[in-house]
Amino acid sequence: MLNQQIILQVSVINMINKKRVSFAVLFLLSTLLAIQPPVAQAQQQKKAETELVVQNNDSATNLTQSTQAQIDELKRLEEELNLIRQDLDKATGDDQLALTNRSLQVKANYRKTMQQLLKTLIDQKEDGVDATEIVEKIEQPVKRLAQGIRKDIESVQKEIEQLRAQQEKAAPEQTLKIQEALSSALDQNSDLIMALFEHSEKMMALGLDAGDDLRYLDTLLQERAKSIAGRIEVFLDKIKKAEKRAVKATDDEKKSIAVDLQLLSEKKQSNAKSLALIIDVMNKRNLDATPYSQLLIVATGEISGDIFDRKVVAGLTQQWVESLQEWAKENGPTILLKAIVIIFILLLFKLISNLFSRVVRRALSASKLHISQLLQDFFINLSGKAVMVVGLLVALSQIGVEIGPLLAGLGVIGFILGFALQETLSNFASGLMILIYRPYDIGNTIEAGGVMGKVQEMNMVATTIMTPDNQKLVVPNNKIWGGVIRNVTAQSKRRVDMVFGIGYGDDMAKAETILTSIIEADSRVLKDPAPVIKVHTLGESSVDFIVRPWVSTVDYWDVYWDITRKVKEQFDANEVSIPFPQRDIHIIGNAQ
Repeated sequence: MLNQQIILQVSVINMINKKRVSFAVLFLLSTLLAIQPPVAQAQQQKKAETELVVQNNDSATNLTQSTQAQIDELKRLEEELNLIRQDLDKATGDDQLALTNRSLQVKANYRKTMQQLLKTLIDQKEDGVDATEIVEKIEQPVKRLAQGIRKDIESVQKEIEQLRAQQEKAAPEQTLKIQEALSSALDQNSDLIMALFEHSEKMMALGLDAGDDLRYLDTLLQERAKSIAGRIEVFLDKIKKAEKRAVKATDDEKKSIAVDLQLLSEKKQSNAKSLALIIDVMNKRNLDATPYSQLLIVATGEISGDIFDRKVVAGLTQQWVESLQEWAKENGPTILLKAIVIIFILLLFKLISNLFSRVVRRALSASKLHISQLLQDFFINLSGKAVMVVGLLVALSQIGVEIGPLLAGLGVIGFILGFALQETLSNFASGLMILIYRPYDIGNTIEAGGVMGKVQEMNMVATTIMTPDNQKLVVPNNKIWGGVIRNVTAQSKRRVDMVFGIGYGDDMAKAETILTSIIEADSRVLKDPAPVIKVHTLGESSVDFIVRPWVSTVDYWDVYWDITRKVKEQFDANEVSIPFPQRDIHIIGNAQ
């Protein structure tokens, strides 16, 4: 074709050069040249389409080869199933049971092979391969399979109803065994429902009519969901009632109730499992499963993806609010009455506690026993708290708490806490020893545990001390009892020890007279024991006098400070020096 175009173009050029043709001939030739390329393109396109058809035919051939084996297998399984049905009509006993099991296996294999075939056709269709001919061939078997699944669902449902009827009449020892068979039947029913859904979805994907099956499925899902939900609610109610009976039941009754609870729990779990699958299919079918999702969460206590659904959350919240309101209506008056009784009992025992504490305080104050203030406070607090503990036990008994087991439990807890709180118990023991031996009392100034101050308060764990600069220190009792305790104010009299020095050039008799007059002039100084004024030491820079008057403990620091001031004033007035440490330095030079 290309050579012909070139020759034609050359001829036209020659003819134009020789001017042997007319313009009409030239126009005709030009038109022929313009038409030649589209004709060539059409021929090439036709060739490409032919190649594509061949390629598609090859794919169809491959598709036929890959699916023919599955189709043959389906035919074989269908023939085998027909033979089993014929034999099943004549069989009895174990043979009938064996053939039934074999029939179920063949049906399962048939469904599995059919689903594989449908999946293969769907994949090929998505790849652009035309499988219409094969789909038309298997349309009837596919629809028969859907009908078979529907029949199996009805058959299993009848079996479930029979098992439930047997379970109601069965002896207690047989109920669990029947429940196992019932759970297996429920699982089988759920599998068949899922199989019908998946089969219908594949039919629609291949363009087959599955409307009747889907309508049947939607109706079935709603009926089964409603039925199973009702059963779960019944089981939950029975479980709640059984648990209430178990609280006040005897040991023998509790054993029977435990068996009932186990059976009810098995029933609830098996039905909840079936309901979960039905909810899953309902969601895929865009059916409203909100109330069933709420019930499933309440029944199992498991958080699923449905909890993120606003409708489910709103429904659960509404259920909880309604349950709370119902509970308040049923138990509110009783609880209110018990609360009033408990408050009254506690207030009454609080008054008794205060009264008893006052009686104990007066008894201890009027007693001739020398009891420290710390020990008195301990007995007063202990008596009041003991009365409140009795009141608390009485209040707890009003709400149904058994006191005996409670006290036994507290004993066990106390034993455990004894090991865990050894340091605290050490403080408690130290506090008890302090109360018994009374090394100090409230108001005493002590030096103990590395601190010094006035005892303000004490309990069985720690002692509160106020320092002279008004700091509040809480010292553990074991720190105090484990060290030296110096009680500064335990005695009514104290000796004030003071030292005054005079110079070596001063008159010692004059100085002693001055000191004596100062001591005798102070009315706070006690006559008995008599004060002591003596020359004590000859120091490096002074002659030291000791001045040791006895005073009441409360006057100790006032006397100390006042006498020190007066000594300085009198020494200055009488020209008695108070030397300070000094050294004389002698420089010895070398002889010339």
